[in-house]
Amino acid sequence: MNHHRPLTDRASSYTRQAFAIAILLVVSALTGCRPTDAVGRSRSDADHNDSTKGDAFKALGLQQLEAGNYNDAYVAFKHAAALTGDDYDIAWGMAQVNSKLGDDIEALDWINQALSLQPESAEVLELKGRTLLRLARFTEAIGVLERTVQTHPDNTVAWLNLSAAYDATKQPDKSMDAARSAITSAPDAPIPYFAMGDIYLQREQLAEAEKQYRLALEKDSAHAASYLRLAALYIRQNKDLDQARTWAIKSEELDPGDGSAASAAAWVLFLQDRKVEAVKEMAKTAEAHPQNYHIWMRLGHILDDMGDKEMAQQAFDTGARFAPRGVRSAVADDKQDSQ
Repeated sequence: MNHHRPLTDRASSYTRQAFAIAILLVVSALTGCRPTDAVGRSRSDADHNDSTKGDAFKALGLQQLEAGNYNDAYVAFKHAAALTGDDYDIAWGMAQVNSKLGDDIEALDWINQALSLQPESAEVLELKGRTLLRLARFTEAIGVLERTVQTHPDNTVAWLNLSAAYDATKQPDKSMDAARSAITSAPDAPIPYFAMGDIYLQREQLAEAEKQYRLALEKDSAHAASYLRLAALYIRQNKDLDQARTWAIKSEELDPGDGSAASAAAWVLFLQDRKVEAVKEMAKTAEAHPQNYHIWMRLGHILDDMGDKEMAQQAFDTGARFAPRGVRSAVADDKQDSQ
């Protein structure tokens, strides 16, 4: 596991917020490096100054976290932690920042520190369960999430993650019960219904899955993921393809994401034997979202069906290059199916 800080291509590192961090560092250096003052300064004065600077860094970290500037927030919280003793806000901030940046190992360290300061914090317990789930430590995740929902039964996210953890450990009935509890905890939110739809989809209960996705849209008509699921569901059944395309386009308009919605819309054109339109639209989508290898595989399939074997092979090869190592075999299977 790589413990180095994740690197992101963010312009925010050079924003005024980053400049503010630099100023704080300079002030910190200047206030701590005046020999004549330092000789006569008492330890309590030094502690007071460190505490003041630590509070300033903490405030800046919270500001950057709220703004979504996670790299900047990490720097600020890191300095705050070095200057301050045990502090829940700093530990919780570092836990959230590391989680956002994808460093689950370091996130877990800060989560545990935050829990040592506030053992019953619902927000920290939920994040711990979610982090363990991402690390595929399912049994531990279940234990933490069960504890979370026992003491905080209104924590919808914890119920949903508990449902996912049960599903990962082949406990479908418990997974369904947890999803139902998520709906009970937040009956007006779309996500619990969406999650329930996915459970029915996994069980091949397509009519029930469609019902849940529609319920999600009743709660939030702008829930992009539900439109995409409905489109995929209809495409899978070759059912009312015009409606499927309408849903896919709506999803793409709300949230382009990784291009899956635009790809679904283009795929409908292929299924409707509108191949020239389909290949143009799919190629445009692949260009806009090159890292989604599924789009390249679909493009390859369309080109192959149109008789352009050379271009089809290029699309397949490009898809294979972008596919994560863990799904290379899936790419190969897709390619085989497309030939």
